[in-house]
Amino acid sequence: MIKDLKKEKQTNLRKTIEYQTVYINMDDSGVLHKNDSYCVYGGVVFIGKEARDKFIRQYKSILNGIRCNYCPIKKTNCSHKCPEIKHSNIYPYHKRRLYNLIKKSITFAVIIDNHKVNENIMNNKSSRGRFRDYCQRRIIKEILQNMFSQNRIDPHKPIELIIRIDQQGTSTDTNRLFTYDIRHELTDGIYNLNYDLVYPKIIYSKLKVDLKYVISKNHVCIQASDLIAGKIRSILIANRNEIEKKKELETIDCLLFLP
Repeated sequence: MIKDLKKEKQTNLRKTIEYQTVYINMDDSGVLHKNDSYCVYGGVVFIGKEARDKFIRQYKSILNGIRCNYCPIKKTNCSHKCPEIKHSNIYPYHKRRLYNLIKKSITFAVIIDNHKVNENIMNNKSSRGRFRDYCQRRIIKEILQNMFSQNRIDPHKPIELIIRIDQQGTSTDTNRLFTYDIRHELTDGIYNLNYDLVYPKIIYSKLKVDLKYVISKNHVCIQASDLIAGKIRSILIANRNEIEKKKELETIDCLLFLP
């Protein structure tokens, strides 16, 4: 009886905890490889389920209006499976419509200059994977720090991170390890032995991390993230002057350059 009451009390306590829910959606453009100039991880962020669901409805509404333009058999209202609309195949005027919606949300990107990455990392597949995780972890931290500085969320109140990343060759164990690394850096802080530097924690309350790798064709927010990542990389490799590039990059809410 006493155990049942204690269990019920703990259950009720958990129910009273209100989490600030942050949705981070991420896709890539370019490859983390010495033969490519830039690799970009970018995407969209939402604070709260209501904001995310509203975006999904609006994005799907635009997709429903343009998807038949990308049908290989050029039919409308058919049972044919629609192709995924991506940065690589979308028409400019359709891209503008989607991007005008996307930029109303919080956007982010981490830009990796491949030519500046240490050769020991680039020449080893496992090292590139760890560096990729490091870059993604850094941009997640940067996003949260920006939100804290703008008083959008409170680091002293419970936070739930729902992270969705475009599917890649990632094992379940690696997924768990990456989730642990995110929690560790945000709630415990990190000590860099190589440079004798301490990066303090930035979250001072409970943190839940829900990380999944998803198939982009089934996930609208990842499709939107593809447009952001693709746009950023297109700006970087375009044959234009640096002032123009910088002006366009400034439209992204949270931008990080590595290494």
